[in-house]
Amino acid sequence: MQFIVHPLSKIMDGITSMTVSSKGIVIEGKLGKKLYTWQSQLQPPLILEGKITPKIQIFMPDTRIKIRIKDSDLDHAQFELQKFWLTSHMVKLRQSIAKIEALLERRYLSHGLLKTAKEMAQELAEHWLTWSMDQRLEAYFVQTRYTLEEVHTWQPQDVDDFREAFIAKQLADYGGFFDRIAGQPLTIAQRRACVVIDERQLLLAGAGTGKTSVMIAKAGYLISAGVSDASQILMLAYGKEAANEMQSRLSDAQLSVTCRTFHSLGIRILTEVEGKAPQLSQLSNDAHQKHQFLLETLQSLCQDRDFSNNLLALLKDSFNVDVREVEVDFTAPYLSKLVKQFSDLISLYKQSRSVGSGHIQQIESEFELYLLVFRPVLTEYQLYLNNEHAIDYDDMISNATKYVKSGQYKSEWLHVLVDEFQDISPARAELVKALLAQRNRSHLFAVGDDWQSIYRFSGADLSLTTHFSQHFGPSTVMQLDKTFRYPQELLDLASDFVCQNPQQIVKQVRAQVLSDGPSVVIEHDQQNDLVYAKLSELAKTTSHCSVMILARYHKQLTDNQTIEKLNKQFKTIDIKSMTFHAAKGKEADYTIIIGLDKSVPTKQTTDKVIDAFLPALEAFPYAEERRLFYVALTRAKKCAFIMSPKEPSRFITEIAEQL
Repeated sequence: MQFIVHPLSKIMDGITSMTVSSKGIVIEGKLGKKLYTWQSQLQPPLILEGKITPKIQIFMPDTRIKIRIKDSDLDHAQFELQKFWLTSHMVKLRQSIAKIEALLERRYLSHGLLKTAKEMAQELAEHWLTWSMDQRLEAYFVQTRYTLEEVHTWQPQDVDDFREAFIAKQLADYGGFFDRIAGQPLTIAQRRACVVIDERQLLLAGAGTGKTSVMIAKAGYLISAGVSDASQILMLAYGKEAANEMQSRLSDAQLSVTCRTFHSLGIRILTEVEGKAPQLSQLSNDAHQKHQFLLETLQSLCQDRDFSNNLLALLKDSFNVDVREVEVDFTAPYLSKLVKQFSDLISLYKQSRSVGSGHIQQIESEFELYLLVFRPVLTEYQLYLNNEHAIDYDDMISNATKYVKSGQYKSEWLHVLVDEFQDISPARAELVKALLAQRNRSHLFAVGDDWQSIYRFSGADLSLTTHFSQHFGPSTVMQLDKTFRYPQELLDLASDFVCQNPQQIVKQVRAQVLSDGPSVVIEHDQQNDLVYAKLSELAKTTSHCSVMILARYHKQLTDNQTIEKLNKQFKTIDIKSMTFHAAKGKEADYTIIIGLDKSVPTKQTTDKVIDAFLPALEAFPYAEERRLFYVALTRAKKCAFIMSPKEPSRFITEIAEQL
């Protein structure tokens, strides 16, 4: 096919001829021939009707070329140009559309997958949707172009509809699987949490909503649906007890997935990189030995007069030690308190350094004198570990993170499932992020409950949950909507109580358990041993039950010897005694909550320097204390008995107003 070039083109551009073939368009001029292949052209050449003479416009990636031609059968010429271009590009288009369709059919439309599909559609749209196709050619491409137009013009509602269609199909296909994988049928909300697979996913699971069942089912679904191999799934729990329970349930479900604590994960990473298992320092597991070491270190450092003077200055400034003292009294109570501060600060200081806390310089300026004394102690502590050829738990996490970031450790995990996510610290979050960053298509499934975040004192950062997407990227946030532990009355009361803090995420949860009586009772303390009286009453009215006696502080609890006597006396009752913190994750038929006098809640008593290294304190008064009491309330499966003293806590007053 050859076009007759208009004389004006010869004058302006020196073009003498233009030929069209299956390879492309050849333009010949004074400087020779040049081939513009169909593959290199962004879209079919377009014939334009100019004021003087028609033109052919060729669309190249970096330029647009226009050539004047003499009048001819322009419709036929346009048809032929489109046919040549389409013949060259149709295979690639169909392959690209097939790839998009395959991605969308086999997997949940995650944020990452949606971005990939939209980018592919955008690139194709620049070639295919910016010009009008000849009707005689549309039949060959109608379905392909329709798919492209659909993906390219997707609106948020279209995306939601597509996702819902996928979820519905998976719930139907795996209905039997979800009926049996966790020991009992999962709820719809639990099943949806399993089949939704976003790159970053947060599941808010309130007390008693079956989060462990979801984690087991999630791992099982990933394997059964062919999304992942068992070896590519990492499950993380916080304590050894929780990890063991999770591992036991994985075994019951016949899933060969490993559940680790963060510490056992650290040991694995360090062992693989260093060729031997790390040695944990004895100071890490013996608080008394660590205290004694720090005290002796201070005594040794005080042989240096400058250090001794700095220590005295710190004691006078922070502990109101008599300014006339010229020697440090190592037997004084204030010295023991300082050592306790140092013991706590070692971990927090090392964590802040490992994650590069943005406000570390401000802290060091504000507490210059304190840190002037602390740093030499920390140096001696670290030298002691080095001499032991040992590390502590903070070193374990920070070293593991360093090895992952540097690529010395290669992660095999595509899916990381983290339990109790509300308790995660920035240092542990950094390790998780490093593992995820190693794989192009990595997935984080975080399960937690912002209502049960009670470990700020150890570095837990609630904002990692409440502002999940800001920290981990575009994500899906879901909620479990049914609790299996306690009745609706207790659920409503506890939920209203904790959500007095407007920063807590509001959840819509219903109770599965039916109540045959009141689920929260306030007993006014009018006799010496109300706990004993309540146990006697339960022994008479129940055939067998479990009871947890809960208190805010250890000093308020019944001693172990007395608990043993009570268990022997009340043989039909399994009695345990623990603090609110220790009760988290546990449950009993009945709870007896004691020690809630007017001193509870109390204002934060954390030392200023310790507080400076912790995540920012919430503005709402007693925010963490409120969550802690919520944890205590939600341990009871049947009824929580609150023992109210003559001068009760404000929390009891609030609860009484709701009853």
